[in-house]
Amino acid sequence: MLTKNNPQNMPKTYDAGEMADVYSLAESDMQWMSVAIKDIRKRLKEIKTELGNNNVLGFYDLEHVVDMYQYIADNRLHHYSDETEAYQAEWEKMKGGSHNA
Repeated sequence: MLTKNNPQNMPKTYDAGEMADVYSLAESDMQWMSVAIKDIRKRLKEIKTELGNNNVLGFYDLEHVVDMYQYIADNRLHHYSDETEAYQAEWEKMKGGSHNA
């Protein structure tokens, strides 16, 4: 039974350092995603070259889809990078403030 004083009812709290870690992990994931997309783009280019640069099986359409994924990955990477920096700055400020208290 959940009661008012039960720890399960207590809201979870997170500090800026923990949030910076989370966004840093997401940023790292997006960096890996960008590497994967660049690899796909390189392999498509190699296949197209081997096929004489013909639009066989809709490679140009596939390249367009890869470009969309690259845009999304770049956008998310930028967002996560900004959030990581903001939380790291907040965390450093908090740590600095606690030492001066």
